[in-house]
Parts: sequence; C-alpha cells; structure tokens
Amino acid sequence: MIGRYVRVRSLPLLPTTAGTYWLLAVLALLATAINYANNLIFALAFMLLAVWLQAAASCRRNLATVGWQVDLPRPVFAGESLSIVGALTDRRGHRRYGIALSTGKANSLPVGVAADGEATLSLALRTDRRGALTIADLALVSCHPLGLWRARRALPAVEALVYPAPGGASPLPARAMRSAHRQTAADDFQGVRAHVPGDPLRRINWRVFARSGEAVVNAFDGGHGGDALWLEWETCRGDTETRLAQLTRWVLEAERSGREYGLRLFGKVLPPARGHLQREKCLTSLALCEVDSQVGRR
Repeated sequence: MIGRYVRVRSLPLLPTTAGTYWLLAVLALLATAINYANNLIFALAFMLLAVWLQAAASCRRNLATVGWQVDLPRPVFAGESLSIVGALTDRRGHRRYGIALSTGKANSLPVGVAADGEATLSLALRTDRRGALTIADLALVSCHPLGLWRARRALPAVEALVYPAPGGASPLPARAMRSAHRQTAADDFQGVRAHVPGDPLRRINWRVFARSGEAVVNAFDGGHGGDALWLEWETCRGDTETRLAQLTRWVLEAERSGREYGLRLFGKVLPPARGHLQREKCLTSLALCEVDSQVGRR
C-alpha cells in the first residue's frame, strides 16, 4: 500500500445533537433536584453527567492513536466516482469502533479495527471537472460510544487526477496518418487495419476480434518506416473543453484498435507510440491542458 502513517496532531471534539440534549436533560434534572431537595434525582443527574464526560474521553481515545495509510487514487474520467481507499491500523492493543472517512460533504460507512489489526476504509467522491484535484478536507470521524460526541481527526491532503470525459461524434481522422519515424528493419509491426478480402488468416488480430467483434489484421511496414496516427488540436472544433473531450475519445479509440498514435496540443507534442504508457501520457496531458481562452474559441 502506498501512503503515509499519520500521527494525530489535533483532535477537535464536539457534542452531537444527541449529546447536547443529554446535557440539557442533566441540567433539567439538577434544577428539579435542587427545587425538591431530592437526593435520588441528584444521583441520577450526576450519573448521567459522568456518562456524558466518560463518552467524551472514550470518543477521543478511539481516534487518537489509530494509524492511517492512504493509497494514491487512480485517475478517473470527469463524471465518474473517484475512490479514496486507505487502511486503519491499531498498534496499541485497543479495539476501535465506528470510524468513518469524511470530506465534510460525504462520509464512508464506519468500520471497526481489531486490536493490533487492520481495516479498510473507502470513500467515493463524484467528479465534475477535469484536472488536478486536491482533496484538502479529508478527515477521520467517530461518534463512538453512544453518539454523544463527535471526534474529527484531520488528514493530509490527497492529490488525484481527473481526465476529460470522452465526447464528440467525429470518428478517428482518416487523413491524419503521417510518417512517424524511419525503421531500420523491414516488417515491423505498425498496428492494425480493417480486414479486406484476400488478407491471410494468419494476420488477423484475434485478440481485437474477441474483444470488439471487429475483424482487423496486423499491419507491418517495410524498411521505409511506418505511418502513425496524429491526433491534433487544430483538427477539432469548438471550445477548449469540447476539443479536449473529442481528443480524449480519439485516444481511447486509437488505443483500443492497437494503433500507433501521437498527440499535438497547443504548445505540446507527444511523439507517436502505442500501449498503456502512451495512453496515460496522452490522457494526463489532456487533463492538465491549459489553453488561452482566445485560442480555445478558434
């Protein structure tokens, strides 16, 4: 698990609504006991007050020494849920109860941690825009026991990346194939193309056929060098976000088809390549793309 072990620095503790009413009930009992000089009501009031104070101490102790490690969130596309996953650990030999992960707007389901054990916490956050996302209000919260107090333990900010949501209806550019580089050997694999009658069966890419049902064949180049598909900012239309959505869709389609492709953005060029690493490079560049508003309206 990638992450950091976090020690507590500050642990705010506030009464819940139930805890506030509990205290008001204690004050009402004390007023009644004083008015009627009733020792039994005095005893009941002080017992309830002792429970209220002990609940505060137990609630704070439940979070004070628990360990926390967080995974680096995986990138998602805008509109999808970003998952924050971390591990709670106890190294003090104390069982923990009812601990949840919170951002102020959303809370995970509470979990318990066995003595000297570990438990996983997961929180899903809805994303609505692309770019680098900083989750700064992450915290562990607990209302154990009795729900009279709420302890909140602030956690370090978590950084995540949100890709643009794929969009647009334009197919992959048919006239964007250009010579990418010179090859020193003949018959180097250059991707796939649509199957046409007469293609040998041994060149059919069965993996792509099994995944998509589309009959494609493996394409090879000669010693002159192969062609690559260029995905370019200037070939798109619309504002910045519309263009980025279209380019994102093209990147995904090019990757699924096994083609070699490059990306030309305003002020940035990624040379042609294929594979998972090229996909991540292109999507990251699209997520972090900053374009002048005048350029985006061309």
